[in-house]
Amino acid sequence: MTENGELLWAVRDAWAETLGIEAASVPLEEGFFEAGGNSLLLLLLWEQLNELTSRDLRATDLFLHPTVRAQAALLLSPDGDR
Repeated sequence: MTENGELLWAVRDAWAETLGIEAASVPLEEGFFEAGGNSLLLLLLWEQLNELTSRDLRATDLFLHPTVRAQAALLLSPDGDR
């Protein structure tokens, strides 16, 4: 999955599944914790995002990139662009 739009929607879908809400309700510009997430759910999201691409994300990457858009951009960036 390399197209930016596809990845954005895949990250949104992962958030929806993790948060237990409809994908259309997932905010693209709001942080994970503000959207109703917690530390345990963040780890579940981290596992899902690691499965989306070949990137080896660290859980701390999700704290540094807290929104759907930021996480999609992170997954598209080269490994060194953290």
